[in-house]
Amino acid sequence: MKVLGVVGQLAFAAFLAALAVGLAASFGTRWGWWNYRVGLYAIYPYSLYLGAVAFLLGLAWVVTALTANRATGLRYGLTGFVGAIIVLVVPLSYYTRSMDKPPIHDISTDVEHPPEFEALVLQRAGATNPPDYDGDRRATMDGKSYTTRQLQKKYYEDIHTVGQLMPPERLYTRALATAHAMGWTIVAEDPDDGRIEATDTSFFFGFVSDIVIRVKPSGMGARLDIRAKSRVGDADGGVNAELVRAYVKRLVNG
Repeated sequence: MKVLGVVGQLAFAAFLAALAVGLAASFGTRWGWWNYRVGLYAIYPYSLYLGAVAFLLGLAWVVTALTANRATGLRYGLTGFVGAIIVLVVPLSYYTRSMDKPPIHDISTDVEHPPEFEALVLQRAGATNPPDYDGDRRATMDGKSYTTRQLQKKYYEDIHTVGQLMPPERLYTRALATAHAMGWTIVAEDPDDGRIEATDTSFFFGFVSDIVIRVKPSGMGARLDIRAKSRVGDADGGVNAELVRAYVKRLVNG
């Protein structure tokens, strides 16, 4: 069946086009060719449209091939079908995971007296979110209005100050080593003030989270607070909360 082979080739071509557009949108944004609004909202949707076309064509190929018991265009049809699923599932899974996350982008273990950025303030070119803590910024969740501080306490109650029974100098050393182990870019180190500032950049689109860590004496030991804030966007889909959780887990268990 010649038509079957053509459908398979079209599915493969649509998949390649979807992949190319998606990568262009992502890395064009990461490399500064355009801002994230252009890359994410103007260009990237076409990757999803093409992915949907590739999926439908691939599905048509699979159904027809099974019905006719033929494998004409197998490599093209099957690759286009499976590739389309991957192109569509990745953003869909992220969207699904972020649906129940609060629309905030500034997470701190101390929401009353959060660590403040210093060195990073001068390195936030293009940032649409100010460096100040968003504690009093209001957002709507489930039809109700909350502040960022209230939303974090409600949805991320496990995120809080880390206390350790060790000298502050030792905790600071562990904190810095953990930041390196996380793969973050260290921007500033100030052991005298107990401060570490760093950034984490997402692989796709190059979204940057600014991070500040504060170590202070506390009783017979020391306490550590960490704050992570997105440079752009109203919501982070839970990314900064996961950054903080991953860091604290590695610090405590390391």
